[in-house]
Amino acid sequence: MNVFNIDGRFYRILDKITDFLLLNLLWIIFCLPIVTIFPSTAAMFGVVRSWVRKDEPSITKHFYTLFKDNFKQGILIEIAWFFMAAMVTFNIFVSFHMGDTLKYIIFPPLIFIGILFVFTSIFLFPIMVHYKTSWLGLIKNAFFFSISQPVTSLLGILIIGISGVLIFFIPISFFAIASLIAYILYYLCNKAFQKVETIKSK
Repeated sequence: MNVFNIDGRFYRILDKITDFLLLNLLWIIFCLPIVTIFPSTAAMFGVVRSWVRKDEPSITKHFYTLFKDNFKQGILIEIAWFFMAAMVTFNIFVSFHMGDTLKYIIFPPLIFIGILFVFTSIFLFPIMVHYKTSWLGLIKNAFFFSISQPVTSLLGILIIGISGVLIFFIPISFFAIASLIAYILYYLCNKAFQKVETIKSK
């Protein structure tokens, strides 16, 4: 048994765990003003994108650069996204308390719209850091991928759901899990990007 190989493998694993923890900490710190949640999340996805592509830039410097690059678009998307989320949630809540006839007519379409909104949200940040596009193009592309790659959307929701349960029962995991979720989501979405790009190139 080669002890040096074991030590080297252990060091690489420990180094990668440290990278994820540092990225998670940066994300939390930059999210603290609340209004910077989307730019901070975009920066986190940009860093994990570099990891998926086998690049190893300085995490802190790269994160800050991506945060600045995505700040304006991130804020615009954040405003639009919270507004749409509030509208969908409010309408679902109102329709649920309507009379039986109206409820059964209005409620199902609103639930469907809500599901599409959640599906689109899965692709939002991966597309923001993968493609250079306007905020309107970003939303259109996120919607396109969400309906053309439903398996990826469902897997993304499942991952976020499991993570939510984990955070609920082990709150301290919040300080370590966001960057891991971002990595897995981007990895899955990148596979979808490659699939669509391959089809388009034929």
